[in-house]
Amino acid sequence: MTIAFVSFIKDPWGGSEVLWAEAAHLALAGGHRVVISALKVDRPSEPLQRLQAAGARVHLHRGFIHPAWGRNRRILNKARILLLNLLSNPYRHIATERPDIVVFTGACYAMLLNKPLYRLVRKAGIPLVLNNQVNIEYTRPIDREQAAFLREVYGYASLAVFVSRRNLTVAERHLVQRIPRAAVVRNPVNLRSLEPLPMPPSEDGWRLAIVANLLVNHKGHDLLLEVLSDDRWKARPVRLHIYGSGSDEAHIRDLIAFYCLSERVVMEGSASDIRTVWSLNHILVMPSLNEGMPLSVVEAMICGRPVVTTDVGGNTEWITDGVEGFMADGANTRALDAALEAAWQRRDEWSAIGMKAHERALAMHDPDAGGTLLRLILEHGRRT
Repeated sequence: MTIAFVSFIKDPWGGSEVLWAEAAHLALAGGHRVVISALKVDRPSEPLQRLQAAGARVHLHRGFIHPAWGRNRRILNKARILLLNLLSNPYRHIATERPDIVVFTGACYAMLLNKPLYRLVRKAGIPLVLNNQVNIEYTRPIDREQAAFLREVYGYASLAVFVSRRNLTVAERHLVQRIPRAAVVRNPVNLRSLEPLPMPPSEDGWRLAIVANLLVNHKGHDLLLEVLSDDRWKARPVRLHIYGSGSDEAHIRDLIAFYCLSERVVMEGSASDIRTVWSLNHILVMPSLNEGMPLSVVEAMICGRPVVTTDVGGNTEWITDGVEGFMADGANTRALDAALEAAWQRRDEWSAIGMKAHERALAMHDPDAGGTLLRLILEHGRRT
């Protein structure tokens, strides 16, 4: 079978890419032909290069708008892309590869920005799997006309895969339509071992960590920094370690200075080894505004760490408030502060709570997530 994986993730690589990439490697190992279409960025990521070395045919399509670009540059590039898309379909290479199925990875409504792909797939009658990695739930990010188009897309799709049940139910609310062919598939974890780690000593203070792309409108770093700027938190032996990279790094550094937290917050850069992160830190704080199901939450839980997070995406599917972690009722400073305070009052129990988190995550996570996705792909593809 020829499987075409199309990614519209707007970073060179990220947690949202891991599931389809794992499925692609397994497909290649199983003798299937794999075609990949990814956004053209300055330099292809190493995981993409590894897939190409393993035998995948890689095409790069236009459409990348870097969030760090200035406003005028972003507008000009969007206009340029729209014009070029009118002149030629940026996914015409997909048609020449004659795939038996197309797997599209992006946010739940990313096909709005990829209508040429949908037109191509629909015209050719190629089965379509939507691999949805995130949804926005506190606002409805689509209008009536866009919802009508998306209902058509979901109606045509052979299968819509979501990483959390919550993302599915929110999509149905936004679209005002049940999605009949849907499945929840867990993302794989990036850990060399699934064993819990001992809690580090706390004699020198307690180390909070946030492990996420540096995107404040997604991950909520600004909410956490505002909470920690309160005198109550400044009087406590607490340090925050921020792991990750992204276009809002400068803004986050400005916020650290603005809230006078330079001696309490450390920018650690990207984390290459998650288990090393959790050998050094006591608890994960994820103040996200929207999510699918963040890998950093699952990985922290597997490593035996409690989690403070917001009630978005699939977080409540993995965490019971006060049992495996602490849940902020909403993505706002008041709710986040209350959840963090509840965690602080039970800091002597963090090791025990972390073990409960470990047990829950082991029961929830799919050790063969890529294989699960591949089996669904093969089930819904055209037979040749």
